[in-house]
Amino acid sequence: MLKSERDIAPDVLRGFALFGILVVNIPFMALSSENGARGEYVQGALNGSVALVMLALFAGKFYLLFSFLFGFSSGYIVKNERSNRWRWVRRCIVLMALGGLHFTFLWHGDILFMYGAFGLLLIPFFFRTDRTLKIWTRIIYSISSTILIVLGSLIYIAERYFPEESSAPLPESGLDEVLRNSTFLESIAPRVDLWVWGVLGAGLILQGGFAFAAFLYGLRTQRSGFLKEPFDTQRISRMIKNGLIFGLPIQVVCATIAIRNEQSADVSEAINLATLFFAFLAAPLLSMFYVGVILKLIMTKPHLVAWMRPAGRMSLTVYIGESVLASIIFGPWGLGLFQKLEIWVVMLIALAIWLLLVWASTQWLKRYSQGPLEWVVHQLTRSRKAT
Repeated sequence: MLKSERDIAPDVLRGFALFGILVVNIPFMALSSENGARGEYVQGALNGSVALVMLALFAGKFYLLFSFLFGFSSGYIVKNERSNRWRWVRRCIVLMALGGLHFTFLWHGDILFMYGAFGLLLIPFFFRTDRTLKIWTRIIYSISSTILIVLGSLIYIAERYFPEESSAPLPESGLDEVLRNSTFLESIAPRVDLWVWGVLGAGLILQGGFAFAAFLYGLRTQRSGFLKEPFDTQRISRMIKNGLIFGLPIQVVCATIAIRNEQSADVSEAINLATLFFAFLAAPLLSMFYVGVILKLIMTKPHLVAWMRPAGRMSLTVYIGESVLASIIFGPWGLGLFQKLEIWVVMLIALAIWLLLVWASTQWLKRYSQGPLEWVVHQLTRSRKAT
C-alpha cells in the first residue's frame, strides 16, 4: 500500500485544535462579545461546571496548539530553501488580508491577521540553528511571563489600595447591543473597534508573545521530524506524564478559583486575572499533553482520531466556517440566539458546528484535493516560475 505524502499527525492535530478553538471562542460569539463566559452566565451548578471544564481544559491551550502547528507548517513551506521566503511572505500577506475580512464581517476574535503579521517576524529565524531557536523561544516566553506577572501585580495593588476606582462593573461592548437587535452592516463598526482594542490591545499582551514562542517551537519541531512516523515514544510519554502530573492539576485549580470567584457576591477582578495569567503560564504543559495523546492514539488506535484529519487538511476553511455558522446562529440576521442560551447549550452547539464541518470536509475532499480557501491561498502564493 502506498504511503500518503502528507503526514497524518499534523492534520489530525489541526482538526482537533479547531474544536478547542471554537469552544473557547463561542462564549464571546453567543454570550458577551467582550467578557465571554462570566458573571450571570456561569451561575448555577451546571453552567459553572461547564465553564470550569472550558477554562481548565480549553482556554489558553488550543491557541498555543494551533500556533505550534502554524510554526510547524512554516517549515514545510520554506523547506530550508531561501528562495521560498518570498512564498512565505506572500502567504502571510494573504492571511492578513483574510484576517481583515474576517474581523470586519464575522468574528472580532480573529487570529489570522496576527498570525500573518507574526509570521513575517519568523523570517529571520528560518535559517538559524536549533540552538538559537531554543534560546529565543525561552527568551520570548520569559518576557511574556514577566509582563503578565507585572500586570497581575499592578491590578492586585489597584484593587487592594484603590478599591473604589477598581470596582467598576464590567463594561458591555457596543457590539452586544447590535447583536441583540440590529443589522449585519451595523455590526461592522463595533466589531472592528472591539478587534482593535481586544485583539491588538489585550490580545497581543496576553497571547502574542506566547503564540510567537509556539511558532518557534513548532518550526524547531518540524526540523526534528517529531510528527513523522515512527514517533519518539519516550518523548511522547514524557509529554503525557508532565501534562497529567503538572499541567492538569494547575489548570483545574486555576479554573476552580476563577469560577468560585465569578459565582461569589463580591467578584474580584484581581483574582480573575491572576488565575487567567497563571493558567496561561502553565498552558504549554497541557497543550503538549494533547499532542502526546493524539500521537499515542495514532500509533495504537488510529481509527479513533483519523476521522478528524479532513478538517485539519482544510483548517483555514473550517476556521472561517465556524465563524460563518456562529454568525448565522447567534446574529439577529440569522436565528437571533445571542444571549438567549445558557452556556451548556452553547457548548453543545460548538460541538455540533465542529462535527458538521468535519463531515463537510470529509465530503469535500472526496471530490477535491484542497479546501476552497486553501485553494485560494495556494493560487495567490504559488510560484509563478515556469516549470
